[in-house]
Amino acid sequence: MTTFLLEEDHTLPLCRIQVTVQAGATTDAQGKTIGLCNFATELMRRGAGGKSRATLDQELDRLGASLSVLCSHDAVTFDLLALKEKLTEALPLLADVLLRPHFDETEATLLRRELLASLDELRDDDSSLVGRFFSRALFSPHPYGNPVEGTAKTIPLLQVKAAKTWYQEHIFAQNLIFGAAGDISESELQDLFHRFFSSLPMGVPKDPPISFLPDPPKQLRVLLLDKPDRTQSQILLGQMAPSWNDPAWLPLSIASTAFGGTFTARLMDEVRVKRGLSYGASASLGKGKSAQGLIVHVFPSAEQTAETIDLVLKLYNEWATGLRPDEIAFAKSYLAKSYAFAIQTPESRLRRRTQLELCGMPKDHIHDFPARVNAV
Repeated sequence: MTTFLLEEDHTLPLCRIQVTVQAGATTDAQGKTIGLCNFATELMRRGAGGKSRATLDQELDRLGASLSVLCSHDAVTFDLLALKEKLTEALPLLADVLLRPHFDETEATLLRRELLASLDELRDDDSSLVGRFFSRALFSPHPYGNPVEGTAKTIPLLQVKAAKTWYQEHIFAQNLIFGAAGDISESELQDLFHRFFSSLPMGVPKDPPISFLPDPPKQLRVLLLDKPDRTQSQILLGQMAPSWNDPAWLPLSIASTAFGGTFTARLMDEVRVKRGLSYGASASLGKGKSAQGLIVHVFPSAEQTAETIDLVLKLYNEWATGLRPDEIAFAKSYLAKSYAFAIQTPESRLRRRTQLELCGMPKDHIHDFPARVNAV
């Protein structure tokens, strides 16, 4: 059965409808199909229900609504935002995209061209570029190591036939999370789903093609992207970390916050405040279905790169031996007290509940996170 999530709030006459597919780019097999999930779901938005891409856009503009598609490794989200009074006119457009996509050949050609152009732009964005290569080095051969959008080799190989096959294998009722936030009640949500989406096919969710993760490396590895004439370096340092539902994740989240998650954390204090080596210095821990990355990010001037790397490695090794009690206490207080800002809107609560559902987390996690933090 389809999962339903609702964050009811009648403060504003706005409704956000999110249909999340519980399959993402991890369904892309290694080789020539890397980028297929993103390609297929983006094509769905580019013509459906007898309406061209331009007509869909015109209809949405007429209603003052928006419809976007976001593909990640773990899921794909179709996001519709509309005024309450226009919702019954906007929802058929979302239903067309989900149930009656065209998979137009002309749009496919345009999409491949746009994806390749975005790769060209990425080569000039050093921060995004190093993140792309870092993920590949960290996670491969797991699909987490593949770019969601595909590569310069695979994008030209993505075909409409394969996109249709992906759609048929993954768009069905049991594989969807149907969420709503804003000026809508539970009875209205159920009624709208049955009016516009009752013809969704039935199916059985499949496991991703590769579920294992590689063993951690036995020694430090260095990956260098040579970008001549740059005045600044983008540096990532890190390792694989537990998945969100692992008992070790929350203690590690507190530790990474203490080390580099706030402006006053140890990493920022040593790298920026005391030495002025980088404008920013942060440590972050990912959340997802499978193992994630624990990643430190600094960006010094080119001539201070070696000095910064030496310092960050020294701090990283010191961190592994432990943190001071006051650092841990501050990190716990910060996480517990700032959590309210992370769930202050209906939309943010819906996003969090959807993440919990996708990753097999306890449903009450959204409410008792501060208590869980304080109990560590």
